[in-house]
Amino acid sequence: MQIAPRPGEAFLLLLGVSVSLALAEGAVRFAGAGDPRPTGYAPVNTRRPDTGWTNSLGYRDNEHPLVKPPGLRRALVLGDSFTWGARIEFDDAYPRRLERGLARHRGESWEVISLARSGMNTVEEGEQLASEGLAYDPDVVVLGYCLNDSEDENAAETRRARDWEEMRKERRSGSDGLWDRSALFRLLKRRVWATVENRRRIAAYRSMYVPDYPGWIAGQKALRTMAELCRARKVPFLVMIFPLFGNALDEGYPFSAIHAAVARAAAEAGAGVVDLLPAYRGLKWELLVVDGPNDEHPNEIAHRIAADVLLSALDDALPPPARRASPAAGSGSPTRPRPSPAGIP
Repeated sequence: MQIAPRPGEAFLLLLGVSVSLALAEGAVRFAGAGDPRPTGYAPVNTRRPDTGWTNSLGYRDNEHPLVKPPGLRRALVLGDSFTWGARIEFDDAYPRRLERGLARHRGESWEVISLARSGMNTVEEGEQLASEGLAYDPDVVVLGYCLNDSEDENAAETRRARDWEEMRKERRSGSDGLWDRSALFRLLKRRVWATVENRRRIAAYRSMYVPDYPGWIAGQKALRTMAELCRARKVPFLVMIFPLFGNALDEGYPFSAIHAAVARAAAEAGAGVVDLLPAYRGLKWELLVVDGPNDEHPNEIAHRIAADVLLSALDDALPPPARRASPAAGSGSPTRPRPSPAGIP
């Protein structure tokens, strides 16, 4: 026989729940946790306009004559907004750091020509190398690879980025409901949303690297074409792979398999592979981006690390510097110290 609760017991139960919720609400407000900063799921919006200055060709670079001056060596860098250096100072981006590092470590005259543009993918970069880049007569070609480089208009990540922007517009318009006045509700709501969104992000990127995905098939073909163009001119070609910084850079990093797939495709094409993930492993990703969850482009710290790793790889890929006369002994070759993590100014 079921006994109905007495009115006094129901009241006490309701009172206890209300007091508990009120205490939880007060604790959340006191801790300032009602509007938590999201982490780990912001889209990398490579097509966002950047306010950095550009040269006469629209690249974020100095002016370069097409004909290479005698005695000068050139590195050509291709890439998207990661290579452009979105929202960091011009001299802090890895192409500029690489230029200074090459001249210092090799004792030669070097310039780095950057043809990076926001939103570029591997297919477009391959076309750019053939139509424009090789005319500069580079001594080495570097492709800065971001994991969205196989993305196209049908990609799940493209759709997620549109959803993300719509959500931001709604939040800016102040269209939250009555429940959103509660700090506790906002905390729980955004934690759940963050978990779902991060799962969408991981699934979206993985879907762009399944064997039959058109963007990935086209990207692999472009890598082979770029490697063939460089090989025909006896120019080293390196593919430098950036991680996505929105997830922990530890053993649980969810895109290691994608790094391996890109590295395998680049190596099979005949390119040198520079995977930056080991260099960032164990570092807090929040310290490596320009604006936390709002912009996960690499900041000046991440660019410094990338330039250092790339310099070491180029030191192995390029022929030794020409021998020079030594002021003391009359002959000899310059010392080539290996770069350290803080070795590039």
